[in-house]
Amino acid sequence: MFYRDLDIPAIIEIGSSISKDIDLIIKKHHIYYKEKILFTQKILLDKYKDFIEISNYSKIILVEGGTVEELGRIELEKLSEDMLLVAFGGGSVIDLVKMYASKNNVAYITLPSTLSNDAIYSPIARLKEGEKKKSFGVHAPIGIIVDVDIIKQSPDILLLAGVGDLISNLSAVQDCKLAIKNNNERIDSFALTLAKISANGLFPYTYSDIRSVEFIEQLANGLIVSGLSMMMDKTSRPASGAEHLISHAIDEYFPEKSTYHGIQVAWAQLILEKVFRKNNNYGRLCEFYNNIGLNTVICQYIQFSEGDFINLIPKARAMRNRFTILNFI
Repeated sequence: MFYRDLDIPAIIEIGSSISKDIDLIIKKHHIYYKEKILFTQKILLDKYKDFIEISNYSKIILVEGGTVEELGRIELEKLSEDMLLVAFGGGSVIDLVKMYASKNNVAYITLPSTLSNDAIYSPIARLKEGEKKKSFGVHAPIGIIVDVDIIKQSPDILLLAGVGDLISNLSAVQDCKLAIKNNNERIDSFALTLAKISANGLFPYTYSDIRSVEFIEQLANGLIVSGLSMMMDKTSRPASGAEHLISHAIDEYFPEKSTYHGIQVAWAQLILEKVFRKNNNYGRLCEFYNNIGLNTVICQYIQFSEGDFINLIPKARAMRNRFTILNFI
């Protein structure tokens, strides 16, 4: 018999005040390492000192996150081969640890301080090299631990950015179907189902829910399932389409106007639905954006008009060889 080889974490734990119990969680899953090293930012260590048990770690490495240059500095540290890395932070810290762990073939766990994007389980790390952000393929974490009480303290904008990143799966899935039909691409159909399910789970919620345990668990589970969809397809395809290309083009060509990734892809998705996709999704999506508060933060943070969007399209198409709705524009 043949089985699919999947990078599925051995540990997936979501709950209240569980970050202090990381040793118990690891041992419960029969995972043992000589050393456990925490990677985080000083500001986060200070803010969440009541949630993080420092004595659980053999070493703490403070980072800024997000750059290839810092990755080089970390590689000069004397670290054991028999070690487990714990990435505590947002996407920039997690992506840095993902990249280091993948380059050095060591295990890591993600412990997010917020849920602003799908970094906790995506097969991609976005790091800045020089003045430009680049995407790098990475292996999956062996564990994902989401402490609801930590996530509750996230600023609204970060939670809404996570919503934006996840809901944009609906745009990516449509692009995948276009690529299958018009470009003869092979994309895992079940991966697309998972990507769509993970996004659709957000629709019942409104802005008043975003700090509730139920919503945070839904968002966390959705981002993890979204990550699984990418692992199944072995590409970011199920969760990254034209909306991500637009966002990457903003980061590349207009860094002074660049903002939260999830807000950028949510904006791009809305314009794509309104202007270019000929279906009935725009009304439903617009209602959800209003209910959850995405429209408000898009107005606050996005410095582009619909007219500017048209000018972004050629730049977005050139970001990578990915067949999307942009190929028809």
